[in-house]
Amino acid sequence: MKLFAGIAGTGTFALRLPSLIAVILTAVIVTDLGRRAAGDTVGLLAGLLWAVLPVVSRYGQEARPYAIAMLFAALALLALIRLLDRPGAGRAAAYAAALAATGVLHPLSGLLVAAGHALAGHRAWRAWLPAATIGSLPAVALLLYATRQTAQISWISRVGEQTLRVLPGQLFVSAITGGMVLALAVAGLRRDRIGWALAAAGFAPPALLLAAGTVTEIWVARYVLVAMPALVVLAARGAGNRTVAVIGLVALLGYPSQVDIREPAGHGQDSARIAQVVPPRYRDGDVAVFPDRHPSIGWAPRDIWARYLRDPRPADVLAVAGQRADGRLPATECPEASCLGTPDRIWVIRVDSPADPLADMSPAKRSRIDAGYRVTQRWSYPLLGITLMERRDSR
Repeated sequence: MKLFAGIAGTGTFALRLPSLIAVILTAVIVTDLGRRAAGDTVGLLAGLLWAVLPVVSRYGQEARPYAIAMLFAALALLALIRLLDRPGAGRAAAYAAALAATGVLHPLSGLLVAAGHALAGHRAWRAWLPAATIGSLPAVALLLYATRQTAQISWISRVGEQTLRVLPGQLFVSAITGGMVLALAVAGLRRDRIGWALAAAGFAPPALLLAAGTVTEIWVARYVLVAMPALVVLAARGAGNRTVAVIGLVALLGYPSQVDIREPAGHGQDSARIAQVVPPRYRDGDVAVFPDRHPSIGWAPRDIWARYLRDPRPADVLAVAGQRADGRLPATECPEASCLGTPDRIWVIRVDSPADPLADMSPAKRSRIDAGYRVTQRWSYPLLGITLMERRDSR
């Protein structure tokens, strides 16, 4: 993305464009997988089913790796089927490359794909195992390197009964369309060569991560989106001659979710709202302060400030080194909040809205602000909390 942004820029459309391209290309691969599984008609209908699913729209809009990971997972599945059909060095290399790309985009997802493929790859293990091993190495290396960054996933809870109840909605964005696709995917299971590969790619990654999630905090539905192309093909296969009606029903029942995900807060956050709150109320000398000890995404408030506010804007007076410097995501702030000064007003920007706007701040920063300032106004939106504080001695 850094290389791409160097060419296309960092505008909203430019950053989302790779995900959009990815879901379009995945539709082509899903169509081909469906054709190989049950003929041209099922292939076409599988591609159409992919196109109308809310989850495809959801992650096709986002500047995150999940849509591109789904693309390469679909390519890996296609390469696996070709490898099992006629083993050869070239096909093994293509499979390893697609698997490696999936793992680079999302290491855990890449390993889940490889582990799932083992259920089908055992039928030609001499060809599959070396390619799968080589293709998994980048994901393994990245996961080992990332063991020092567990704070990013500290918010994850263990799998429980509630997880299973909300699984279709979490995985497919729309619970009703998700339930339909999962039921049809089960109906589409077959014991032929392609059926084994589709089942392995579609059901094994969620099952493996759910099982792991019962003993450790690791289950997140989007980590298994790499199973989505296979599930869609299985669903089209299971629908049979009813697929056209199924596509219409999925489009109809998924329409409310399609509308919701296109709202400003449709992805669970409303970061852009800060541009409506701060600029009309800005005064010269205003400063911005951010929590520096947030347990999960502590760097996000500064990103929101930098992305959506243009000069003149509240100054980030505490930062002495920017974010993503020296291998650290958060910025480095001056010791003991000594560079805060005595501004008349402080904007506290957060990705939550606790009762105490100074929560998750260092004791020195909290003490300085709490002693000299009082809350005058607050705004709360999904994953965005803004608090305006003024000096206690000001009128």
